[in-house]
Amino acid sequence: MSSFVVVGGTGRTGRRVVDRLTDGGHNVVVASRDGTAKLDLAAPDPAVFAGAEGVVICVEPPKGAETVMHEGVAEIAAIAAREDIPVVLVSQIYVTRPAEHPEMSTRIEARARGEQSLRDSGAQYTIIRPSWLHDLASDGIRIEQGDTGEGRVSRDAVAAAAVAALFDPSASGKTFELYDDPDSTEPDWATVFAALSPDPEAANA
Repeated sequence: MSSFVVVGGTGRTGRRVVDRLTDGGHNVVVASRDGTAKLDLAAPDPAVFAGAEGVVICVEPPKGAETVMHEGVAEIAAIAAREDIPVVLVSQIYVTRPAEHPEMSTRIEARARGEQSLRDSGAQYTIIRPSWLHDLASDGIRIEQGDTGEGRVSRDAVAAAAVAALFDPSASGKTFELYDDPDSTEPDWATVFAALSPDPEAANA
């Protein structure tokens, strides 16, 4: 049985990732302050990730954005690189344009540093940037790259993309954004991932 770690697996998006993995017959370690595996993102315990075949990180800290979204992600990325564990990081849009939301700039900039730490770590990775999240059912998905869009996206859609990326090597080394799009059908993730442009760092690796 495959085993996966979901960091932030008790959150609103993380729970959906956990449900998809368990419904698929996989063993899941829920790593969070309140999960099956207690995890302090200020100093992640490598033992939590022992034997894992993949990690999904989807965290929304009540405080301490730098500690969680940058330093914590960097620590997990380093563990994943050493253990050859693929990582899917759920980030957000506006990472390249924090000035558009100055009230959130501290959090956005910490996410940007976390993204770059993952890229620089040497781990196999996929970075998903959701638009504004909501809890309604998914009704079509638009996938973009370049962080220029606006919109909303279902947490269900984010979970679907994260789980699909765990199992598809063609998603590795790529960053993309997700938006609701009622005019689109459910994506064929393998086709979507294959068509995405790799990050410059990944392309030059």
